[in-house]
Amino acid sequence: MEPAAVRWTGLAGQPVGPTGGAADSPSGVDTAGVVKLARLTMVVVLASMAAACDSTPEADPTESSSASAVAPTGSPGDFAAPPLRLPSGGAGDACPVTEPRPWDDPEQASRVLGPGPVYPIADYFTGGVLPLRDSDRRQDGSYQVKVRWLYAGYTGPVLVRAGRIDAPGTAAAEFSYLGEPRHGGHYAVLPGPAASLPGTTTVSGPGCYAYQVDSPSFSYHITFRAAPTP
Repeated sequence: MEPAAVRWTGLAGQPVGPTGGAADSPSGVDTAGVVKLARLTMVVVLASMAAACDSTPEADPTESSSASAVAPTGSPGDFAAPPLRLPSGGAGDACPVTEPRPWDDPEQASRVLGPGPVYPIADYFTGGVLPLRDSDRRQDGSYQVKVRWLYAGYTGPVLVRAGRIDAPGTAAAEFSYLGEPRHGGHYAVLPGPAASLPGTTTVSGPGCYAYQVDSPSFSYHITFRAAPTP
């Protein structure tokens, strides 16, 4: 009697032949090979997903550069001083003094000089004349007189220079608590929008003088006369 045929069960319950190969199926497809290929494909996909999760994404170069960029800002120190061009004036009563104008806030001043927005207070001048007293005279013969300034409606750098316009001589103006000597005058950055500025004006002696007030947005002159007073 012939021995009975032995049937082997392989992957996924598929019958295989005595040699380990897949049993012939009605369609002729190697079912066990298909299953192995599917499992291999799944392993590759899972490994790729794991690698993608563990990796660190690269930064976008455009985003990185824009985030680290610093916005450019203008510096008040970059203010370029215009040339000093004082008006011409005559000696004595011929000095073309700037007429004072009323000021709205009496607690600050009753009158100011010039078009602004930075003004010397006219209350320190008598009829456009800066009084020179013996108590204001310094060892070099010049006079240093208290002159308060004020400003309104402006924030930024300002440069105040001064000079004698009717004869040889010198003059200077400065704010007592704000700014520094620069560009042959007194330079300050006004924090705004309005404030009073204690200061002094120094002249070499009696005569006709002028301030030149400059900023990036305005430039003007204020003329006054200095004369001795008891």
